[in-house]
Amino acid sequence: MIINKVVFYASEAAAMLGYSTHTIYHLIHTGQLQAFRDKGRKTWRIPERSIVAYLNTRMAQLDDIE
Repeated sequence: MIINKVVFYASEAAAMLGYSTHTIYHLIHTGQLQAFRDKGRKTWRIPERSIVAYLNTRMAQLDDIE
């Protein structure tokens, strides 16, 4: 059985992107990275599609610079 993870904790997203966890929280709080908290939980959860959307936005910004 193969299970693909589609929701990540901030620390996991940080490791994937090469950022610090602090930076991930900053991106969440400034609206650059969409995330949610389950009811009654303190931890942020970041859907895979949000990470992909963030990366696509960053790549588009780099294209605009060139």
